[in-house]
Amino acid sequence: MDVTTQAIALRNTDVNENDKLILLYSLEYGKITVHAKGIRKSTAKLKFCADQFCFGNYELAKNGDRFTLKTCDQKESFFCLREDVVRYYAACLIAECVIVGTADGQSEPQVFVEMLRAMQSLANEAEPMLVALRFIVAFFRLEGSALNWNECSSCGNKPQKVFFDGYRGATVCQNCRSAESNPVPSNAVAVCKMVDGLPYEKLKNVSATGETLKDALTVCGKRFACVFGNLRTVSELIKLA
Repeated sequence: MDVTTQAIALRNTDVNENDKLILLYSLEYGKITVHAKGIRKSTAKLKFCADQFCFGNYELAKNGDRFTLKTCDQKESFFCLREDVVRYYAACLIAECVIVGTADGQSEPQVFVEMLRAMQSLANEAEPMLVALRFIVAFFRLEGSALNWNECSSCGNKPQKVFFDGYRGATVCQNCRSAESNPVPSNAVAVCKMVDGLPYEKLKNVSATGETLKDALTVCGKRFACVFGNLRTVSELIKLA
């Protein structure tokens, strides 16, 4: 059976002599692995569709839960994201959130749209760390794992100072903190609240220092590790920015 789906290429892996396996995140099928036969040949016309971040309409042959590439109508290459190292790592962080935090073959249209809007925002030269933070905060909410900055996860009181408890993977107040808890700077809390639900095109109106964004991404990275799994690109993005 042939199917067509809008998808973004998250990564690719060489297999056999001339093939690749492309990990796609698609609107209709969620995260799927596609076998692209002969795509590594010098004469292959579809090399572009295995490029990381390629967005297009992928035509696939579907046999059970296996997919084979037939053709692709590219809508956006997002090649510009690979020309700037900070922008590239922000895009890699967004892709890694989807790779680590979503299940294979499970369609989540809202996550797909969120990822596409984040990639478009990066391509339009929005602040990379701010876009990455906006995406990860949205991802938490879409997956039912939003951080609650307004009350302690233990006692329910409004914290005067917020701490992140690495053992519980949640925010706590000063009275409920443990040895695994670290203080979250108030500016980092504020920017996380500010970007939550904010349209990407309005991120340009958000004022936050590099250190504040690093603090916010660090906390969100720890939260992600507790709920879904470790994000290796968080530390890399923070180092580069």
